[in-house]
Amino acid sequence: MPDYKQHLRILIVDDDESTRALLSSVLTAEGHLCATTDSVTAAEAALRQQTFHLAFIDLYLGTSNGLNVLDLIKVLQPQCACVMMTAHMSVETVAKSLGSGAIEYLRKPLLIDDLLAAVQKAQAGLTPAEGPTENEDAGPETSIIGRSAKMLEVYRAIARVAPADVSVLILGASGTGKELVARAIHDHSRRANMPFVPVNCGALPENILESELFGHEKGAFTGADSSRPGLFEAASGGTLFLDEISETKPSFQVNLLRAVQEQKIRRVGSYKYTAVDVRILAASNRDLSRLMAEGHFREDLYYRLGVVEIQLPTLEERREDIPLLVQHFLKRSNVRNKRSVKITDPAIRVLMNSAWPGNVRELENLIQRLILMVEAPVVRARDLPEQMLLLSAASQESLLIPEDGIDFDDEIARIEVAYLQAALRRSGGKKVTAAKLLHINQQKMKYLCRKYKIKG
Repeated sequence: MPDYKQHLRILIVDDDESTRALLSSVLTAEGHLCATTDSVTAAEAALRQQTFHLAFIDLYLGTSNGLNVLDLIKVLQPQCACVMMTAHMSVETVAKSLGSGAIEYLRKPLLIDDLLAAVQKAQAGLTPAEGPTENEDAGPETSIIGRSAKMLEVYRAIARVAPADVSVLILGASGTGKELVARAIHDHSRRANMPFVPVNCGALPENILESELFGHEKGAFTGADSSRPGLFEAASGGTLFLDEISETKPSFQVNLLRAVQEQKIRRVGSYKYTAVDVRILAASNRDLSRLMAEGHFREDLYYRLGVVEIQLPTLEERREDIPLLVQHFLKRSNVRNKRSVKITDPAIRVLMNSAWPGNVRELENLIQRLILMVEAPVVRARDLPEQMLLLSAASQESLLIPEDGIDFDDEIARIEVAYLQAALRRSGGKKVTAAKLLHINQQKMKYLCRKYKIKG
């Protein structure tokens, strides 16, 4: 095995000439020897001619797939470490790449620090992990959307924990997509063909939750007219997702701990234990460390559930994903409502400048409302909620002109509407006073209110 701490022989496979040039120049400057190719065929030829320690591979090579190069390397040069690169990230591509043996997955546009960190991994002697064979499916599509750095970390975490069959604790504010992450972990696990059973622990009283999870025997309580299996038994062989686990009571947590720890459950009203084979995924939007300190959450259960923790970012922390999310929700809502509504770039910039306490779920709900309420085939900035327009008008960032330009009339309309509404609120709805606040005459005030259908 070569000494990876020395200078490496590196293969670069990318159909974009500028990317090949960037990688080659950066890595050559570090003292490494680089060979560049632009296709699967050229990469195979290079692999048959010389030995490489590391390969940087673009996931999409025109009509070909970079994973084909990864498969070739596993056969021709299994000692060669591989790094996949793409501008189009998803849980599926990250999972497939890392699962097939790549040591890293880089997001384009590439950052030099990320490139050098990948080289250091190879130099440290990291070897590809065992993964699926070339004929295995990449798995089902999910609804997780995002290409930001923070979402890439989430994708990596999902890809690494999914095959491990350990308990995972998913943490994040309401609306960040905890159940989507749980489903993605299940879908990429060996349990994918078995049931995925979600349960909202915060929506049920303790006694009902216990019966729902563990089942009950006939006569166990008033109304128990027959025996019934619980969700642990329903999920046997698959995955049980316990959402809002922080809302459970310590008395219930004792029974849950036993079930998680021993993989045995006892129905309410029974003395018999039943073995189950269930992977537990749990989620919380609250600080479990604080709840433990206050005596509201058992420490032993926390460590059983949180063998691995995945922290989801808020929408505020991944604003660059908002345009992707908007287009995704727009497309889905259009299909559901048989419409073909589009959205303008100025409107998207307003959304990017807005506060999102409800995170992705709040954004999705807004898009659904807009699809239903706008009469025009296009959502413009002025169609957005008033508070968003006010915040956007006050934001200097919203006045920056992007490289592809702006719809000037739409931007002016957005600002006019925001100030007209603010002035009317300040004046208690009196247009004469509002006109004075805006230093315009009454005729212009009336004209603008008619133009934008503003009542006051």
